[in-house]
Amino acid sequence: MGKRLLQPQPDFQYEQSYVARDGRTVTLRPARPEDARAILKRMARVVREGIYLQEDEDTLASVREKEEEIRKSVRENSMYTLAVVDGEVVGAAILKRGPLAMNRHTVNYRIWVGPKHRGLGIGKRFMKYSIAWCKAYGVRKFCLDVFSNNDRAIELYQRYGFVLEGRRKEQFYLEGKYVDEVFMSLFL
Repeated sequence: MGKRLLQPQPDFQYEQSYVARDGRTVTLRPARPEDARAILKRMARVVREGIYLQEDEDTLASVREKEEEIRKSVRENSMYTLAVVDGEVVGAAILKRGPLAMNRHTVNYRIWVGPKHRGLGIGKRFMKYSIAWCKAYGVRKFCLDVFSNNDRAIELYQRYGFVLEGRRKEQFYLEGKYVDEVFMSLFL
C-alpha cells in the first residue's frame, strides 16, 4: 500500500459554490500555493481569538512554509480546501492522510472559519465536502479533535454521525478554565 496515490471518483467536484444566508456566494475550492499569504492573514485572526485552534501566533507558518504545506497536501493525496467569499479567503478545511501504510486509510481534520463569516453555513458545507472527498478517495476513518467547550462544533460533528472516541481531561487552559480535548471519528 505505501504512499501510492489513490484516484478519486470521477464525479467528485473540487470546486463548489452556494448562496449563503446573507445572499453572498461562497465557493469551496482547493488551495493553491499562491493563496498562502491570504490563508495566513485570516488564520492569524482566528488564532488571536485563542479558543478554536491549537496554535498561537508564534507557531504560525511562514508564507513559504504554508506554500509548501499546500504542495505537500497534493503530493500526499490529502485535502486542503478553502472557503472564498467576494474573492477573499474566509476559512479552510484540511484532511491530512495517515503517513504510513498502516494508517493511510485514515484522515485527520482541521477546520477554521474567520469570525466575520461564521453563521453562513460554511462549517456545514465544509463537512459535506470533506465527507464526499473521503468517500471519493476511499478513506475508511475520518478523525478529528475539538475543545470540549466548543459545543457548536461538537453538535455539528454529531449531526454528521461522528462519535466520541476518547478524551484527554483538562488538556488545555482557555478563557480561564481547563477544557478537555475530545477525539471524535466517523467510519465511512
